[in-house]
Amino acid sequence: MKLFETIDRFVVAIAAVALVVMMVLTTISVIGRYFFSAPIPDDLVFSEMLMVFVVFLPFSAVQAKREHVAVTIFTDWMPNNAKVVLETIGVAVGLGIFTLVTCAVWTDFLLTWEVKAYVEGLLELPEYPARFAAFFGLALFTVRLLIDVVTSIHGLAKGTAVASLSEEARLMSGDTSE
Repeated sequence: MKLFETIDRFVVAIAAVALVVMMVLTTISVIGRYFFSAPIPDDLVFSEMLMVFVVFLPFSAVQAKREHVAVTIFTDWMPNNAKVVLETIGVAVGLGIFTLVTCAVWTDFLLTWEVKAYVEGLLELPEYPARFAAFFGLALFTVRLLIDVVTSIHGLAKGTAVASLSEEARLMSGDTSE
């Protein structure tokens, strides 16, 4: 688990760097366009590709902290084990769906790699780095979902499973880090 936490921190750092690069690139391009009538070539393509890094890489880390959007209005009143069962079912369904999505994105990455696909534009940037980042982020997320399902089932079997706190419960307890 420590290895997976280290990987999560690393990919979140990459996503943060990608976000900063995207902001700097946009700022320089706007300044170049406004003052010199010379924006950065393919700046929008760069931003689109960097957005993939920003969005997909942190999925696993967000799941590890249980920070995805969740509606708990109907489960807040339930006992702990019922909440854990529902969370486990939800994560298992997500695991099934994201396994299929991850396989599809892998196939898409392989296709772009094999045909050396590129984005038409002045710089003719290759598509495969962004497609691989999407696959890698989804693969990490899928593995995290698998870990969560196994951990939840093991906790239910041993009677040690604890449901995730709702946002309101986290705020009331003062625990915003989880």
